[in-house]
Amino acid sequence: MKPASFLWRLLTAIVLIASCHLAVLSAAEPAIRAVYKDAQQQQQTATGRVLVEAQDGGLMLQAADGSIETIAAENLNSREATTEPFRPLTAQEMGKQLRDELGPQFEITHSEHYVICSNAGDKYARWSAGLFERLHAGFENYWKRRGLELTEPDFPLAAIIFARREDFAAYATTDAGPDVANARGYYSLKSNRVVLYDLSGLQNQQRAKSVAEINRRMTRAPFNTATVVHEATHQIAFNRGLHTRYADNPLWLTEGMAMYFETPDLRSRSGWRTIGKVNPFRKQRFQQLLKRRPVNSLQSLVQSDARLLDAESAEDAYAESWALNYYLIKRHGDAYAAYLKSLAAKKPLRYGTEQQRLAEFKAAFGDDLSKLERDWLRFMNRAR
Repeated sequence: MKPASFLWRLLTAIVLIASCHLAVLSAAEPAIRAVYKDAQQQQQTATGRVLVEAQDGGLMLQAADGSIETIAAENLNSREATTEPFRPLTAQEMGKQLRDELGPQFEITHSEHYVICSNAGDKYARWSAGLFERLHAGFENYWKRRGLELTEPDFPLAAIIFARREDFAAYATTDAGPDVANARGYYSLKSNRVVLYDLSGLQNQQRAKSVAEINRRMTRAPFNTATVVHEATHQIAFNRGLHTRYADNPLWLTEGMAMYFETPDLRSRSGWRTIGKVNPFRKQRFQQLLKRRPVNSLQSLVQSDARLLDAESAEDAYAESWALNYYLIKRHGDAYAAYLKSLAAKKPLRYGTEQQRLAEFKAAFGDDLSKLERDWLRFMNRAR
């Protein structure tokens, strides 16, 4: 999905609670209980492990379901250690929490790595679980073959799937902001959940009677399947150690990687099967961009998120991000893997400058951006 303005506002707010000297605490710390005021100045209580403690007393707290709460020092009323160590929820506990939150009309579907809470019917939940698991296996195998050892998720991977777009929009507006309500789905850094709705055409048709029928419907609109894969890729990358939540992750990289994996496969009955093929939708947009692309486009993309966050430039910036990730993975795979490792080691809330981001990119891929760009554009011209 496009990175909506709510994410930028959230990240800005988070930075404000952190002073220059942050103590990142061990995951082995015991659970604490914090009483604080939320954005609406309502008193809340949260229990979890401290991921980051700011010098002024602000906290980044992770709950047992994997969600993250950032609490500014001035909103923190009290904190106390509990008698229990921090323990992530089991899959069964995660399912119960989701159903308690969303209501009895939602059903829980479990797969090896996922807990799906949905009111879109058993068939669609099982279709989604199958797609999630194929992506999860493909993602793991893809990076392991390239020398990246992924970590095991600390938490079951949670997905919420609504039957109706209207219900999705209402939930998204409250959970993530009104901009996200117009999307087909999203991954929330805060809750660690993927949130979607039934994209198989239920708005105008009866609910599909089989997984095979869902496959047939989804192949008619391959970008719908790409949306599911895109958001699920974000969730996997942030839970398997390739990205760190709320760290200084360049958007061109995180979004470009998700687009790299989302590429539809029109020959597949499910609409998605392959990893690393040319993404025809993104390539077409990139080719259109080349006719009017500024000379400093590569540098501006890698050193700042601004173009991806601006509604007027986002479509072009997304296409360019896909093309850059595609090229770097294919032509500079070892350097790309090393770059991923360096980014994954970054700590939450420590944000660098544009100059630092550019220096990190050059350290990974070379100082001569002009040479890199010429090779990149030649490569993309031949990509099929």
